[in-house]
Amino acid sequence: MQGQSRSSQIFAEQSQLTNSTHSQARRGVLIGLAFLLIAALCAGSLVQWSLRQKAAELHQGLKQRLELQASGRSEVISTWLSGQATQADRVVQSELFRLYASEVDLIEADLSLLLTAAITPEALQSKPELQQLAAQLPMMQSLLQEFTRYAGFLSGRIINRSGQSFIATDANTSALDKPQLQLVQQALQENRVQYSPVRSSGNGLIMQIYLPILPPLAEAEKAQPVAVLQLSKLVSGKINELLAASPLSGKGERIRLLQKSAIGLEELTPWLPGELTRVSRQLSLDDQQPLPYAERQELTGQKAVFSIGIKVPELNWWVLVEADKNFALASLKSSRRVAISLASLVVLLLGISLGAFWWRLVGMQNRKQADRFRALAEEIEAQRKLLDGINSNLTEYIGLKDNRGFYQYVNPAFARAIGRKPEEIIGLDDVALFGYDTAKRLEHSDEMVIEKHRPVSIREQIYLQSRLHHLQISKVPFKDQQDKLNGIISLYRDITDLVEEQERNQRVVRQSIEALAKTIELKDPYLAGHSRLMSAFSSLLAKELDAPQEVVATVETAAYLSQIGKTFVDPHLLNKPTALSPEEKQQIEQHVEHAANVLREIDFELPIFNAVYQMNEHSDGSGYPQGLKGEQIELSARILAVTNSFCAMVKPRAYRPARRIEETFRIFAETSNRYDEQVLKALETVARSHEGEKLLNQ
Repeated sequence: MQGQSRSSQIFAEQSQLTNSTHSQARRGVLIGLAFLLIAALCAGSLVQWSLRQKAAELHQGLKQRLELQASGRSEVISTWLSGQATQADRVVQSELFRLYASEVDLIEADLSLLLTAAITPEALQSKPELQQLAAQLPMMQSLLQEFTRYAGFLSGRIINRSGQSFIATDANTSALDKPQLQLVQQALQENRVQYSPVRSSGNGLIMQIYLPILPPLAEAEKAQPVAVLQLSKLVSGKINELLAASPLSGKGERIRLLQKSAIGLEELTPWLPGELTRVSRQLSLDDQQPLPYAERQELTGQKAVFSIGIKVPELNWWVLVEADKNFALASLKSSRRVAISLASLVVLLLGISLGAFWWRLVGMQNRKQADRFRALAEEIEAQRKLLDGINSNLTEYIGLKDNRGFYQYVNPAFARAIGRKPEEIIGLDDVALFGYDTAKRLEHSDEMVIEKHRPVSIREQIYLQSRLHHLQISKVPFKDQQDKLNGIISLYRDITDLVEEQERNQRVVRQSIEALAKTIELKDPYLAGHSRLMSAFSSLLAKELDAPQEVVATVETAAYLSQIGKTFVDPHLLNKPTALSPEEKQQIEQHVEHAANVLREIDFELPIFNAVYQMNEHSDGSGYPQGLKGEQIELSARILAVTNSFCAMVKPRAYRPARRIEETFRIFAETSNRYDEQVLKALETVARSHEGEKLLNQ
């Protein structure tokens, strides 16, 4: 009793000691976790403060750099524009041009008299100075042409205050449009240079400059201009130069040039077709204020950028500088990684210390868990052996391919079907196993699984060990735990015996239908061979139209049954050599309903019934029994309608001899509104082909 009591006491003490140890371990872990949490919070706060400081410095530097680039390009553009205007001083400051423009302004006559040299005596009497101006005009044009060539302008013209051009370098100069006239008037009223928006032409981007011409000896501040010099400049090369990367540009930064025009905001892109790209992005551009530095979407894409814009003072151009957000913040991300790494290292060291302490306290628990894991591993191994046993006895072929199309696993049934060992197939693709043509067909279904991430089922004919097999193939995506596609699982089910049985059944059905057709034709000696010829031509027509295989099979079978309704019609009416009365015609048209009564309840697994029932419909709605039109009639019925009429016309009937092919096509042309136009074209091709001629000569 004492021994038993001692044992109980020892067990109780051991239990108490164990409980105490576990309690101390839990308290130690909680204290360690609290300390670790406090350290992590402190480290995180320090990292956040440091990153905010770094971000503020980065944005300030980026803003200054973008402002510098934008203002620099704006100044370069202003300097270039000023240079273009300065070049034109050779004309607008020339006393010769100023005097000539003043004299033209003073004559107050129709300039067409001056420009066409149609100066009549009456005009000379009223305006004698016209003759002198007309005599000087060729010289003035020559001087302007020489200037434009020397200064690099495309063309030039001088325009009076009424908007008429009286000197031009181009003999085919067209009249000014409304925007050009507005710029002319603005140059005259403000007495300063005006610049037009650039426009696209066959040679590139063109800008026009409008410079006021003052009278001789006039002071620029007080005088009123008497004319305007218009110069056209090709600016594509200059814009490319202006948009070239600046030495100040960082990685991911881009300079864009925008202009406001009558149609809205456009980007100048001389390297693209059209050279002007319409900007759909909404930008708050204020002519008095620059576009402030901010994060936005890039002008022609979806990337996030930091951008700033500055207006060119002389015209409605804006220099927009963009910096890709990812590149701009790359250094900040690097700093974040460094700061987080340092903070994580400190927390990790504390965690390691806590982990070592925890490892010492929970060693026993880990060993128990190890025992449980060992038992679980043994159970998993038993399940694996069970699955291997099941897989070895499966008759379906199973294969696993990676995303590149190489096999990573095949089951024994797959290997036996191929005639190789499983390990020999690993690393091969469909080309190596089945040949190039079969592999290309299988590749399409693989692409569908990869693109749509959903199962795909197909039927294929594949030669395995020199024997043709009919296989039903099911393919499903093979994904990992993160739902990432890692390959394709293919299950091949051999349905050769089933397909061959179906084909045998189809042959029996086909032979039965042909026998029925021959029975039908015995009722009318003129229908002998009609169904067979109609079936052959219908099949060729469907293939010529590239119709689906279902349509080809439908017309081949439906042609044999197309005359079944006529067995219920009085044969004297069918073979009557004279014209039919309306009542007799109506009786014959009942063959469609007779056919429907026979075929309606038969399951052909194809739309045979609709094809036979609709074959007497016409595209213009004049057919029977329902008066359908156009696309309301199924394609198979439209094909049968044409072949039925064609085969009837090329063979003799009780009331007429056989017609020649040319005559049948003439009749079709006269009644073309009854038939499908594409089917008639296909019939003409087939009838004149080798196969068609062979059928007609049988």
